[in-house]
Amino acid sequence: MNKIDVNHLRWLVSKYLSALGLWGLLGVAIIVSCLLIYVTYIMELDEQITLTQSKLKQHSQPSIKLATLPKTQIQTTAQDVTKFYDLFPAGASLPKWLSMMDAMAIKRHLILNRGDYKLSQTKQGELLRYEIVFPVVGQYIQIRQFIADVLLKLPALALNDLQIKRENSLSPTVEARLVFVLFLKGDSW
Repeated sequence: MNKIDVNHLRWLVSKYLSALGLWGLLGVAIIVSCLLIYVTYIMELDEQITLTQSKLKQHSQPSIKLATLPKTQIQTTAQDVTKFYDLFPAGASLPKWLSMMDAMAIKRHLILNRGDYKLSQTKQGELLRYEIVFPVVGQYIQIRQFIADVLLKLPALALNDLQIKRENSLSPTVEARLVFVLFLKGDSW
């Protein structure tokens, strides 16, 4: 009885095969192939995913060295503040800065016929704001290059506002309103 009867096994398999039919055999083949793919390929991928996740958790945890560093606050000393304010030009050098801006405009073939100037004190600190408004007419690229030149050469100057208008789409020139702010030291006029 311990021996498996081969003839009985063949008869049993043929009986199940005939009961399943062609579509049943196809379904069994698909199930078996899915199980083989799962066992060989997907289980390996699951192991790789868990390994990668554990490595990621190790790297995302803060290291002991970073946790033991003392937290220092950044303090601004009076010397640092003085150095900061020394970076800005004195009020007496204002004509020099304005003539440099005019020279840069001429270099880009722009003419600064008119300008509006306004001096005001900032609410905090020792700086004065000198607001300069230029209406400029020229090609867009010339105006853009002028702005880039001015901001590069004059680090104490900021572009506060820019408005560009073109009469029609065929016109090569644009009208621009440039508002610059020059920061000056307020104590040296």
